[in-house]
Amino acid sequence: MMYSSKMKKITKLVLILILLSNLTYSQELSGIIKYNGSLNKTYIDSILKTIYNNKNIPHTHKEFAKNEYGSAVDVDYYLHFKNNQSYFYYNDALELETGHNPTSSLIGKMPFYRNIKANNIIEINQYVGTINRKPLQWKITNKTKKIGKYVCNQALATETLFSRQGHYYTEKVEAWFTTEIPVSIGPKLYTGLPGLVLKVKTDKFTMMATEINLNPKKEISITVPNLDKIITQEQANKKWEELAEASKQRR
Repeated sequence: MMYSSKMKKITKLVLILILLSNLTYSQELSGIIKYNGSLNKTYIDSILKTIYNNKNIPHTHKEFAKNEYGSAVDVDYYLHFKNNQSYFYYNDALELETGHNPTSSLIGKMPFYRNIKANNIIEINQYVGTINRKPLQWKITNKTKKIGKYVCNQALATETLFSRQGHYYTEKVEAWFTTEIPVSIGPKLYTGLPGLVLKVKTDKFTMMATEINLNPKKEISITVPNLDKIITQEQANKKWEELAEASKQRR
């Protein structure tokens, strides 16, 4: 038991040293990463079971939910990075063709900007404003696995979210990152680890890197948001509460 605990501490120390040593090297790296986003089947089954077991929900609404989740399709996201900056965004081309898709609604459509040196994670949210998101507190484990040709390490965290019903809840997050691509970035706010995040799994969805294009010849564009009107996570939460309350009053 003592040996296992000591090995965990050594592993974490090594990863921290890798992160620090990679900060300089990462300045030379650039790339475009494509992620596939999909809803977890266990989540869909759980949601539909809850809906169908609720006697207060009309049958027509139950059928609508069944068709809605049954028609959910995978979506694509892109992550651009260079010069210690990154920009993550949703590719809405498929949605323009197929219409509303619950997958993108649940995973999210808002872009994220990150400046590694400034250690910030900025969500550009069209409803409440430009948010300086709080970083997740990761716990790096000893588990490893290969994703494609890259050896990845597992990291776990708990994310606090705000529901459309007006209350807070938490979700477990599992991320797999590789130190073979030494940039402390990933999709959405799933960043801050000693390497590129290739896979994220939450209770609701999974995001997996499907294309990795490092140091491409084409110019990489990074959209830098206006940081003059940035709001804190607490201010954003307050606005979400106000929107939820206003929605209740309109019913």
